[in-house]
Amino acid sequence: MKQSTQKNGWAIYKRLVKIALKNNSGPITIAITGMIITAVSDPALSAIMKPILDGGFIERDQNVINLLPLGLFLIFFLRSVGIFLTIYYMAKVGRSLVFRLREMMFKKLLVLPVAFYDKSSSGDLMSRISHNVELLSSVAARSLIILIRDTLTIIGLLIWMIYLSWELTLFFVLAAPFIVILVSSLNKRFRQLTHDAQDSIGSIIHVAQEVIQGNKIVKIFKGYSKEIDRFYDTNNKNKSSHMKLAYTESINSAVIMLIVGSSLSGIILISTFDFILETITVGSFVSFMFAMFMILGPARGLASVNARLQQGIAAGENVFELIDEDAEIDNGEITDVDINKDIIFKNISFKYENSDSLVLDNINLIIKPGEFLALVGMSGCGKSTLVNLLPRLYNPNKGLIKINDVDINSLKLDTLRKNISYVGQDTILFNDTVKNNIIYGQDNVSDKDALEALKKSYALNFVMEMPNGLNTIIGENGVLLSGGQRQRLAIARSFLKNSQVLIFDEATSSLDSVSEKYIQKALDELKDGKTTIVIAHRLSTVENANKIIVMDNGRIVESGTHKELLEKKNYYYKLYNSQLFK
Repeated sequence: MKQSTQKNGWAIYKRLVKIALKNNSGPITIAITGMIITAVSDPALSAIMKPILDGGFIERDQNVINLLPLGLFLIFFLRSVGIFLTIYYMAKVGRSLVFRLREMMFKKLLVLPVAFYDKSSSGDLMSRISHNVELLSSVAARSLIILIRDTLTIIGLLIWMIYLSWELTLFFVLAAPFIVILVSSLNKRFRQLTHDAQDSIGSIIHVAQEVIQGNKIVKIFKGYSKEIDRFYDTNNKNKSSHMKLAYTESINSAVIMLIVGSSLSGIILISTFDFILETITVGSFVSFMFAMFMILGPARGLASVNARLQQGIAAGENVFELIDEDAEIDNGEITDVDINKDIIFKNISFKYENSDSLVLDNINLIIKPGEFLALVGMSGCGKSTLVNLLPRLYNPNKGLIKINDVDINSLKLDTLRKNISYVGQDTILFNDTVKNNIIYGQDNVSDKDALEALKKSYALNFVMEMPNGLNTIIGENGVLLSGGQRQRLAIARSFLKNSQVLIFDEATSSLDSVSEKYIQKALDELKDGKTTIVIAHRLSTVENANKIIVMDNGRIVESGTHKELLEKKNYYYKLYNSQLFK
């Protein structure tokens, strides 16, 4: 059951304060000191009006006249110091908060399960780590300044007003309950509108990101109009959400100002009554009115702070929702395993979240150490899902997987994954140098080792022809390379990792014959003496396998060598003759 909105708000405040205070107690103390100095200066300005009028202009007291300029200068000097301390050190706290929250979010992104990414929009995640964190920090810092400084200012001014005339002050504070009622009634509305505005930003990023990634498809298939319409819809929703928020905030501030203005008008009216005129001097009256008008600024700030706070709470809910996501389950305690043993899939069944149909249905399979195993079948039969269970990118709904008779759930994830290498059809490379891409995740790799891995993967020649060799930047996801070159770098990465278990997921299916020839040679060298699992559509990659597993609709329908399966003239035979693998 969800917590109430108010309780959620307080929980977010507490978490923010706890994070902000860590390593920031000094800057926060200095900033609050600055707020106190600034807050005290306002009542001081109001108070000095009394001697200016009574002692300076009416009584013509020379001592007062001589001291007033110095007094005014000191007040403004202290106010300037307070403003500097407040703004600078709260900015320091705010940036520290942004840094820490982004760090927490990024670390969580690294350990979230693959299933989380399957159901999440990348645009929404980018919006949270960029826009929402920035908004949360900005709102938290500014709101804290307003809450502390303006509240202290109002309290100081009210104390001075009570000293001058408690009757007039009493009438003035009668407006407070109406303001509290108004602010409370608008809290929920502010929160919902802010959520809508933040969600729309995630949609804008998502649409823009898809256009950037798929720019070639957009150009070739003339998707300009469609993408413009999509972006217009999301952009318009963002505009509409922000205008609704601005409208609500404007109504809130306007009504509060009307209430305050009405009370000021009433005070001026009451001030004309004889019983007030008999008890207050000209200087006191002007000082009182000056204090009232000085309250308007802080009151306006406190009136608008509610909208800011609701924005912060909404942003905080999105930020902490990600931070609080469950990481990958890693309850294993075993940190060492002999991976060069039988890998056993026992009664494995699996289905994806929010799906009722099984992708894998009661799979039983034994992979011998050093064996070359091929998985074949029509698209969607569960081949890739099955191999994704081995490094625990997903966990089966039923059954277990063993290595050396040890349940892989008993292994630490790092222990399991350091023994597995993966080369897929969609090669993932980073916008970094050739060397940093192939040594990814490895420590203390020399240039000599990197060059040797490139040589084994038949990538050395084209790398050495690049402007900076190993230190050449290859662009986002290796955009400056051909498909075959990207694959060879991925294979070089696997050579350096030197894992005992290799997974090739259709690593050559989208390449031309020349590139495939190079890739196939590299793969043959890489898998020598290792346990190898290959998902393939082409006969050239599976005909020499020790065992071929044929899958259909999440089940294993037959297994054997290439020759044995052809002789059976069953499912594999039909696939072969349908030219699926040719």
